[in-house]
Amino acid sequence: MMRVIILLLTLHVLGVSSVMKNKSLKKKIEGPWQTIYLAASTKEKINEGSPLRTYFRLILCGKRCNQVYLYFYIKKETKCQLHKVIGRKKQEVYYAQYEGDTAFMLKMVNEKILLFHYFNMNRKNDITRVAGVLAKGKQLNKEEMAEFMNLVEEMGIEEENVQRIMDTDNCPSNIKP
Repeated sequence: MMRVIILLLTLHVLGVSSVMKNKSLKKKIEGPWQTIYLAASTKEKINEGSPLRTYFRLILCGKRCNQVYLYFYIKKETKCQLHKVIGRKKQEVYYAQYEGDTAFMLKMVNEKILLFHYFNMNRKNDITRVAGVLAKGKQLNKEEMAEFMNLVEEMGIEEENVQRIMDTDNCPSNIKP
């Protein structure tokens, strides 16, 4: 887990930091989101049917967003399974238990686009770096896509490991937390 913390601190120093400092941001973060793109250091981890291929639906914040509640689907075979993951904030990083230990950060691009990146350490201590973009709509403009691709590059993920997730998302659109 120490390697994960060091990697996240490095990204923070590089300027890829969370913007969860502002109270009014809770209003921007909370609500329905859809996964548009994912990228991973190990492409197989975000292939269809893989547990890190997440189809986001909803993000809720606790007080001052010190906790975030992430609601997303994953597909097992052809069935969509809903998951709720709670991230607890320590400094600028959220920590959660999902497919092992996960440390993640969120970054608002604008009121319709949210970037996230995380490190997942599975039970075998393998670390996977993942970057993603969530949106309130179904498309990204050129500037938003450039921002996501910059994050992918900063995470050290190869461009060919970027996948458009929205094209395979046929899970229910509305959930009740």
